[in-house]
Amino acid sequence: MNDDRIKVIARSSQLSLLQVEEVFSLMGSLNYELIVHESYGDKHKEVSLMDAHIPADFFTRELDVAVLDGTADIAIHSAKDLPFPIPDGLEIYALTAASDKTDSLVSINNQTLAELPSGARIATSSAKRKQELLKIRGDLKIVTVRGTIEERIAQLDHHDFEALIVATCALHRLNLSHRIAEPLPFGTHPLQGHIAIVGRKGNQGLKDLFANLPFHRQNGSSTQAFYLNGKEIPSIVSQLLDRGFDGESPVKLICQLNETTQKEYFFLLDELKHTLIHSSQPVLFLLGGSIKFPKDERRVLVTGTSTSWGEQRGRVTHTPLIRTEAIQINPSKIRGIDSFDYIVFTSRHGVKYFKELWGADLCIANIEKIKFVSVGEVTTHGLNQLGITPIYESETESAEGIIDYFKQNNIVGKKILLPRSAIGLTILPQELKAMGNEVVDLPIYNTLINTDHLLMDDFADFNEILFSSPSGVAAFRFLYGSLPEEIPLTCKGKTTEKKIVDSL
Repeated sequence: MNDDRIKVIARSSQLSLLQVEEVFSLMGSLNYELIVHESYGDKHKEVSLMDAHIPADFFTRELDVAVLDGTADIAIHSAKDLPFPIPDGLEIYALTAASDKTDSLVSINNQTLAELPSGARIATSSAKRKQELLKIRGDLKIVTVRGTIEERIAQLDHHDFEALIVATCALHRLNLSHRIAEPLPFGTHPLQGHIAIVGRKGNQGLKDLFANLPFHRQNGSSTQAFYLNGKEIPSIVSQLLDRGFDGESPVKLICQLNETTQKEYFFLLDELKHTLIHSSQPVLFLLGGSIKFPKDERRVLVTGTSTSWGEQRGRVTHTPLIRTEAIQINPSKIRGIDSFDYIVFTSRHGVKYFKELWGADLCIANIEKIKFVSVGEVTTHGLNQLGITPIYESETESAEGIIDYFKQNNIVGKKILLPRSAIGLTILPQELKAMGNEVVDLPIYNTLINTDHLLMDDFADFNEILFSSPSGVAAFRFLYGSLPEEIPLTCKGKTTEKKIVDSL
């Protein structure tokens, strides 16, 4: 910034300039210097936007280069023009809310779509709009059009065609609402109507100026929008929760933006703490506003051995990818169960095989002094069936929650037993030992791939795939070759989340 003025670069069209004014109208008395620049797309109007070979940064490249080289501090784009990935070194500081996401018909004599005669020429620069139009009126002739909105409407008025499709919000911004013949009844680009503010990575002070502003108001309630890599979802969710957003806030995730294969998924914010999407394209993350949460319609695929977690999230299809079996151990190897201060269970299987291992020798009366710790409610339920109530249950259902409990309560110098899977992660015993505890890490069962599993043809009908453990992720990859794309993959904790990230 120069003399406390933000250097802003934008395209030269009237709509672009109005978008700059709209952004800074939200920023009080903040000063800015406007740099106007024509992009490659502005200069080359002979190029049809329906051309499949148009680069993703057709309208943004020159502006983004100016931000990268310091000519400008930020670029303001129509969000649907954003390339993906965002150029290295840049990030999206904010996306404004869209007051209207519809398309409208502009026509000679304000004729509606139904009133246009057969064979009427209707102009658009979007292949998706063309596809949607022909579904409704296959008898119309679609023609391509380029230029600013004012230039397109001038062509209409000169009878170069009989009708034109324009984003409704653009007509409102240009004070051309009177030209709307009718809003059109089909879906639009998910980023339509949003304005994107793009700046250099690392300039946190400038980014915070935009991130903390009340941009995101829609239908009377707060809304946020992010355009991101699917692996960034847990990070965004953590930031939003830290900023005080309600975990019950509805979220819509949109994959394959503006494609015929576009997919939409619905969640509550809290449900996405450990959710990722493997995608080569951006994911649009919309929070709050008028989003509805159709929980009863969600179908979830559970890959672990228990379905209870999935039943809280939607209609369950169970496909257990792992199975367990006991390890034969002589209990005499443990000097006496009552010598332990703590016994930590990381799964319900640990509880099951622990009981089988000690059998009748497991007398509650002899272990009253022992403190039990559980990794989650399913494990706790298993302990409850033995008449045991854990002193602590990790809400995160992961090793990290157990470690945090021991650290926060300064539990040191204790003898701890870990009856668990032979392939259990080593982070838990290592951390407990590092604190100064004596840890007996006791593998009592094996976790094996369920090779009897009937492979599924595809996952298109599911809204989410649930993974309870890193071993479940490994089993999925072994059985299917790779993790699926364009579908939310949700884990119980950070360790399983890391396993998925490492597997992508």
